[in-house]
Amino acid sequence: MHFFSMTFRLGLLIVVVCIALSSCSKLFSPRGSGEIPDTDQTETLLKAHVFHLADTIGERNVYHPGSMERSARYIEQKLEGMGYAVTRQAVHIPPSGEFGAVKDWTAYNLIAIKKGTSPQPKMLIVGAHYDTKVGMDNWHDHGPARPSRTGTPGANDNASGVAALLETARALAATSTLHDVCLVAYANEEPPFYQTPAMGSAVHAKSVSHHSGREKIIGMIALETLGCYSPRVNKKRQSAVVAGLAGLPDRCDYVAFLSTNTGRKLARSCAEEFSALSRFPVRSAVFPYYTRGVSWSDDWGYMKEGIPSFAATDTAFLRCDDYHETSDTAEKLDYPQFAEVVQGLSKLVISLANKP
Repeated sequence: MHFFSMTFRLGLLIVVVCIALSSCSKLFSPRGSGEIPDTDQTETLLKAHVFHLADTIGERNVYHPGSMERSARYIEQKLEGMGYAVTRQAVHIPPSGEFGAVKDWTAYNLIAIKKGTSPQPKMLIVGAHYDTKVGMDNWHDHGPARPSRTGTPGANDNASGVAALLETARALAATSTLHDVCLVAYANEEPPFYQTPAMGSAVHAKSVSHHSGREKIIGMIALETLGCYSPRVNKKRQSAVVAGLAGLPDRCDYVAFLSTNTGRKLARSCAEEFSALSRFPVRSAVFPYYTRGVSWSDDWGYMKEGIPSFAATDTAFLRCDDYHETSDTAEKLDYPQFAEVVQGLSKLVISLANKP
């Protein structure tokens, strides 16, 4: 997961979040007084996914192809067990000094589609990347890759997103929808592939834009770093300053829907709907998009294609120092809150896919 592109500078950060604060951050308070749904089963399943990906498999990227393939097979097997047909989409990585030791390899997006009942269905895309950041000199670096160094096991970034994707898929499998829901696990979100043609979500965004047509796509939701909701000690991210300027409180009791102008309407309407479906607090903030400037995660490729998109996230490095570190381990996540968020997101996806 990455918030800023390879041309990131702190000055740009401050400017952008100030603009975001002045125009587009909004708190959506949960409505209604219904009972919180029982989260025990969802919590157990989420925990099993995260522990398997982060602890059993560990670091997973194309510099460690065995782990990458084991992760892909795990996701495929879980989706197939729910009744989905899974296809692989090739993500070609050309030989490049930018990518270091990678030599003309291919990674794979994993795609499963929940078919809608409409004779002319539209498509909602929900995705999460399953790779983790390779070792580099610093947590915030975009390169060069240092495969000999230990990279992150990626429990929150982004086994949590993959776990949320799988449990959203489970909820979808148990119901019918009017429109199609395309579920995608992406390769190569992390540096040095971020915002390059070798980024899996950019490959998928281009393919659906060209083959399905933008007018048939409802939008895209990126599930990104969703597991942290307890107070964390932040010593090196300056998170209080950044989050405060963006209108995002420096506390950990909410999920955020973050977008650029391309996804502004979708993110805000989804935040309103989420608040009607879940008692878990949600915030929505919009960041102006500049070329190679600001994006959050896998929503970037869809923005480039003019497809409304946003990231559902716990705000990652604005909240937790374990981001992109070897300390991003499975036992650190807050599973009861995480389960509540995922239940709300599942209800949101089902609702969106059933709108006329």
